[in-house]
Amino acid sequence: MKALGYAPSQESSGDLQKSKVSGGSDLCRRALWQWIFTRIEPQRCRLANDIGSRLGDIMDAEKLSGRPVRLVRSRVAAKAVKLLFKELVAELVNFKN
Repeated sequence: MKALGYAPSQESSGDLQKSKVSGGSDLCRRALWQWIFTRIEPQRCRLANDIGSRLGDIMDAEKLSGRPVRLVRSRVAAKAVKLLFKELVAELVNFKN
């Protein structure tokens, strides 16, 4: 997640705690945001596969709960990165067998 630009880092001092996304590739972070914005958020453009439907369901549920859209997009992108990693690991295991 850090390499793709979606790993949160915590900063705290005394009573103040902050969590922000820093480090990683700005290019990857921007590409993921554009993908979420154009292929996951609009219902008519969603991917017709398991990942598209899962991310779309998360997007819809988060929006209905009243969360800010920028936060929703960031959370969906972080979830997409986790799903991407799982898919890559599964593909690696299949490749070795």
